Amino acid sequence: MTVSVSPISQYPAYHDNPSVTLRAGGLDFRTPLAVEDKPSPASRKFNWRNILLLVGVFLLIPVLYFFLFWAPNRKSTVYQIAPTIKVADFPTDFIPASSDGRLIFIGDIHGCNVEFGQLLEAVGFVPSQDKLILLGDFISKGPNSIAVLEMAMKYNAACIRGNHENTLLRRYAKKHNQKFDNDVRDRLEDGSKSGGLEHFDDDDDDDDEEVNLIGQKMNNIKRKAMHGMMDSAVNGAKHPHTSAHNDDDDDCMMHEMDDNTLESGEYDPSAGGFVHIMADEKKIIKKATPEQIAYIDSCPLILHIPEQIFGPDCGDVSVCHAGLMWNVPTLEDQDPAVLLYIRTLLPPDNSTASPTRDGILWNEVWNDHQETLPPSQRRTVLYGHDAKTGLVIKKYSKGLDSRCYKGDYLTALVAKRDGLGGWENELVSVKCDVHDPKLPGYVDGKF
Repeated sequence: MTVSVSPISQYPAYHDNPSVTLRAGGLDFRTPLAVEDKPSPASRKFNWRNILLLVGVFLLIPVLYFFLFWAPNRKSTVYQIAPTIKVADFPTDFIPASSDGRLIFIGDIHGCNVEFGQLLEAVGFVPSQDKLILLGDFISKGPNSIAVLEMAMKYNAACIRGNHENTLLRRYAKKHNQKFDNDVRDRLEDGSKSGGLEHFDDDDDDDDEEVNLIGQKMNNIKRKAMHGMMDSAVNGAKHPHTSAHNDDDDDCMMHEMDDNTLESGEYDPSAGGFVHIMADEKKIIKKATPEQIAYIDSCPLILHIPEQIFGPDCGDVSVCHAGLMWNVPTLEDQDPAVLLYIRTLLPPDNSTASPTRDGILWNEVWNDHQETLPPSQRRTVLYGHDAKTGLVIKKYSKGLDSRCYKGDYLTALVAKRDGLGGWENELVSVKCDVHDPKLPGYVDGKF
């Protein structure tokens, strides 16, 4: 039998493929590559590595998202507290050039948002023409400070920093590990500059305590009513005592809203010391937006208005929260603690602010001192803060805190051009609900 074999050149090229066959005559011979290979242990180990690698990638994705996207965005929602603005000039563009526009100064609102809206309605507020100026303490204590902030920002209201705004900013800075440059307590440890005004700080580091008692026992201070109650200024009616104040209207109105309740910073002998009532700053911080915190931080301690609103011999207007020291000639040299907390001066020379209500009211000394100055050096102060003394209108000082929080009134002083080159002003008030839970008739409405 003869077997014919084809030349090697006729065989197909070798391929590392089990399907390759060699033909010899009419027979098919499968090469050893046709044997099915089984995966080696090394191959199985490599596959597990891929699975572990895939799991690691999936776990890494949320970690990368946290650090690259979520954390930076969350950090950006924290407002960075800026240096305190001590004195700011009121923009001349906001000073009305005619009687069509008005300057509307509003005393301590203390979170009473409903009454704030009612007062704007009572004065006939026109956002496109009128300019609001808030005298500090527009937050805390009352039912809805956030709503007050929303309204103030909506109407682009100018504002003054009060002691409650200052406390809020200090708390905010502490919470976010930021520096705060106006902690009056740290700067007044010896009390040498401002008569120990650190006692007036109605905020305490221990947020869990409602009341903090400090100080030495001393006589409880009670003041007699100076004039009648503000019982006629109800439901938005213009204040009955005045529609326009003349230059010589030194004591045209002076009221005391007296009661037996203690304000923060007063001495209570039954409790054994000064009473410091915790306010709502901590709650406001949790709810306020960075823009609202920025608005509060933009409020200066003093707002200077270069206009003789109250007469040619009354000088320019300075707006602050509590008051000014009569013996400090420049606004820049005023002590921030005085601007936030002053109420009375210590005898015999009345040159030092008192840490209590003992002494003489600072505005009395202020008005007497202004009369000794040439008209070009005088200034008129608009302020709030002293709710217990109440609404006090003098020639060179206008106190507009009429205790809305305690159920009395929210008051605005409205100034406008008289068409003769001068100004005229009036008081407008609305009656407030009781928002102090310690008083009868308390209306609950906390946010």
